[in-house]
Amino acid sequence: MVMKRRRMSAECEMDHSYAMPNVNDNSNALLKKIQNVYANKLLNDITLVVGGISYPAHRFMLCISSDVFETMLMNSTWSDSHQEVIELQEVPQCIEVFPVFLQYFYTGVITLEQTNIMPMLVLADKYNVKDLTALCVEYMCEHIADAADQGQLVTWFQYVLSLNQPTTINALYYCKIWQDTECMDIKPPWNKLLKACRNYIKWNLDSCIKCFNTFQCDILVGLLKQSDLVIHDEMQLFGCVASWLNYQSAEKLLECNDPDTIEDYMSSLTEHVMSFIRYPMILPRQMAQLLMVPVVKQNKDFFVDKMAAAMEYNLIKMEKRSDTEHILECTPRLYTCERWGNSFRVRTKTIPNYQSIKRDIVTRSHLFDREREIDKESTNWEIEMYLKGMRFGKAVLVTWRGSIELPEVVIKTVRATIKMKLPPEDIGKVSRHVRVAILVYAVQNKIAHVVTVVQKVVLFDANQNLITIDDLMVYDAINQLTTNEDSILINDTNVSYFMSDRIPLKFHVIITPVIPGLTDTHIGTRIQHVHI
Repeated sequence: MVMKRRRMSAECEMDHSYAMPNVNDNSNALLKKIQNVYANKLLNDITLVVGGISYPAHRFMLCISSDVFETMLMNSTWSDSHQEVIELQEVPQCIEVFPVFLQYFYTGVITLEQTNIMPMLVLADKYNVKDLTALCVEYMCEHIADAADQGQLVTWFQYVLSLNQPTTINALYYCKIWQDTECMDIKPPWNKLLKACRNYIKWNLDSCIKCFNTFQCDILVGLLKQSDLVIHDEMQLFGCVASWLNYQSAEKLLECNDPDTIEDYMSSLTEHVMSFIRYPMILPRQMAQLLMVPVVKQNKDFFVDKMAAAMEYNLIKMEKRSDTEHILECTPRLYTCERWGNSFRVRTKTIPNYQSIKRDIVTRSHLFDREREIDKESTNWEIEMYLKGMRFGKAVLVTWRGSIELPEVVIKTVRATIKMKLPPEDIGKVSRHVRVAILVYAVQNKIAHVVTVVQKVVLFDANQNLITIDDLMVYDAINQLTTNEDSILINDTNVSYFMSDRIPLKFHVIITPVIPGLTDTHIGTRIQHVHI
């Protein structure tokens, strides 16, 4: 998608109620004169050479547009300050877009698209052109889904990280960058872009297959450590990492022709990265498939040990182990396979105000896939959604002092309730310690993706058979539609919920067991949004 952007001009900032009638005309005339000076190479007093091509320019325009050019050309201690010809060293991608970048100084208008956004951002950041940097970040936030579809999103994410890395970096840093709490003080506009890229990748990994191989090793390992990674199942994630390793092998082959060196390098890299796959979460019947994967055949000793340990968890009761060595590998991620939950769609226009909709799902009660537990392997849940708010009618509260009349109350929130359904004979006897997650889907530029994730660790028992989650979605984006609209934007990043009859709202509910001492329970309760 192509988007034209204009920098904030003088007339945009002016309070028009006090502007003279001819201010806009004068501003437009001045702008046309400046554009004419550039287009016809009039009065230029400096030449920039980029990639062997000369670009006549004007010191004044360079200095008022860029802090870096101002320092280069106005500070007498710089050798370039007195030169009439300055050669700039740029990477090939930046060389291609440099004439458009320079023209922006004179026109204040630029056309941004997927093919030029990264080199344009690199130039804007390098020369500290703040308004162009803001325009690029704005464009990128509005095209996160497009970037994933075109295989660029991981590159965007890693570039933002490279600009905001702390002085000291360790393994904990690469883990924290994927978590909801920031591990560093990132200033606007980078913080918004970083969060949008990070959460989109983490919650829509199946949409990022085209750019998965571009992950840097440490950043990929940090991602593999996350328990709120949304993926179909662990087997799919294994396949993604195996593909990444094949890509690294091909890249290493271009650098080095020594087979022994490559073999040693890939063996070490494979063991390092594949150590973070959660093998106990791979079903025993899927293990046989792993034996056919080339990377497994090439590293048999490593993988046989991992697979044997996984099979042991699946065949023997080990839930009561007190050590925490395997707390992550025995923690399910947010798997969207039917084993742990299901998705459902809702056509909101057919729902009367204040009425709820209900759906039932079935999940496995046990962490591991054991045949002998098949009689008790599932739990039924009732999911109830209040998308149109809630209304509580008038009531009378009776107290020892007398009766109090309570007025009607309308609560404008999107509420979800999750209830454990038990047969009468099990009520009060059965408990389930679980992690509940709700994925909410939305659309950006016609591309569907997970935009909100709710996670809550809770114990369902005789004292608590139902939990409530409010503010699951943006209430106004669902309930303030006109008859001619199918959707309302959630925020300023061009994201909207599914609202038409053709494409309804989509949710996915995931409920996985929690075993104290064996599975991670640090999630707590939180609602996270990709673009908000």
